[in-house]
Amino acid sequence: MEDLSFQQTVDRLLVHRHAVNEVFLTDLVPIDRDTCVIGAQLPLSHPYFLDQRAPAARYDALLLTECCRQAGTYVAHTQYGVARDWVFLAAATSIELERTDILEVGDSPGQLILEVHSLPSFRGGLLRSVRTRLDLSIAGERIGVMEGEGRYLDREEYGLLRQGRRGGQVPLSSALGAEPAGVPVAPRLVERRDPRNVLLVDAHGTADGLAARLWVSGRHTTIFDHPLDHYPAMALLEAAAQATTLAVRLDGADGAEVRITGLAADYVRFAEVDADVAVTATITERPPAAGDGPITADVVFQQHGAVLTEIAVRAELHTSDRVPARQAVAA
Repeated sequence: MEDLSFQQTVDRLLVHRHAVNEVFLTDLVPIDRDTCVIGAQLPLSHPYFLDQRAPAARYDALLLTECCRQAGTYVAHTQYGVARDWVFLAAATSIELERTDILEVGDSPGQLILEVHSLPSFRGGLLRSVRTRLDLSIAGERIGVMEGEGRYLDREEYGLLRQGRRGGQVPLSSALGAEPAGVPVAPRLVERRDPRNVLLVDAHGTADGLAARLWVSGRHTTIFDHPLDHYPAMALLEAAAQATTLAVRLDGADGAEVRITGLAADYVRFAEVDADVAVTATITERPPAAGDGPITADVVFQQHGAVLTEIAVRAELHTSDRVPARQAVAA
């Protein structure tokens, strides 16, 4: 789109980020009241989103989902007048990548175009909930689609909601330790290089997948760009991707590349930062015994025995070497 600019990033506060280097959006061009086009510059490197084991770095479902999250937040503030200090609560998100072959990081930053279609709901003239569809393209090629649903609360409403459910003060992520509270998974087994980006500890194989616990450093500069009173949806999506990847590794595909192509989540409860979050991944579809193919898994997050989030994961297996199953998962 000729009018769309990629010259500079938008106001960081309008995408709920504190660090400028965590902002990917660059411009918005309105089409009508509920439709607009947004530009995002995809980075050449990033300590979290592009920390990948594969020899050729790729823009993946998690980075594209973060761009969509920023787009939805930016639209709410700029197009619908949501106050800067209001809180967005995700109810559901899904992303489907239709192409992964054109997502390799090149010599210059990628230019992502998001066509945003919103279905807003107002109360008292204020945006209260919204359903959004975002069609994604790079270099004129359609790469996929994301859909999301959520609601907006002012600070007082949000405070009452959080304190009412807990019956007291809600702790912040800044109270989390910097060192893993358990035995961390080896980074290579979840397509990572940096141990700080591994979100699973105490993992072990099960008959049809794996079981583990969620762990995120309170000092993680991307996930907790600013202190939060719960684990954010983006962390749960990444943990689901890692759980699926590790389950595939334990199933005997240790030398293969796992590319996440789809994530569909329903968020039921807050993932509190002061209690264990159990993660289970069940593989529901496997590729042929000796070849590439699709993978699907169901990942469930629980806390105090209650389901927090269920995430359906789709992936592609790209084989290189295979090693015996049930390798050690500790770093």
